[in-house]
Amino acid sequence: MLTASNQAWIFLSTVYAGFLIGFLYDCCRMIRKMIRAGVVVTGILDLLFWSIIGMLSYLVVFYVNDGNVRLYTIAGFFIGWILYALTLSPFIMKALDWIYRTLAKLINWTVNVILWPFRMLGKAALRSLKWLKERIKQGEPKVRNKIRSFIRKTVKKQGNKKEF
Repeated sequence: MLTASNQAWIFLSTVYAGFLIGFLYDCCRMIRKMIRAGVVVTGILDLLFWSIIGMLSYLVVFYVNDGNVRLYTIAGFFIGWILYALTLSPFIMKALDWIYRTLAKLINWTVNVILWPFRMLGKAALRSLKWLKERIKQGEPKVRNKIRSFIRKTVKKQGNKKEF
């Protein structure tokens, strides 16, 4: 027979597990927000979430209450999740969103720093190609005239040769 203090400890343990389940749910929500999940990814995340909380619930009930499922253990999970959702969830979501935005900015800045030399090389290459294109355009009539005169000379030489 369980004493009242044991039952209270079991109840508070399941309330704590309910808080943990609420936190895991918020983490899943943030992952969905970060990757802009579609139907398939949402289904996979939901399956993963329910698998994790199923194992967590089983382990809590097994280790805390020797596998006995009582009404107050189920109520403890539910009350813990509701308390988390009403008290900590808004703050945790803001904190997770801030962490996400900060990490995104940091990664973006790091990528920009790494790619800066390559961008500068690309700009220099474009400038040199523009300069080369302008030089070709300026020299184009001269080149065309040289090609024409070369063709005329070769045609004249071939015309002077007699075939036997």
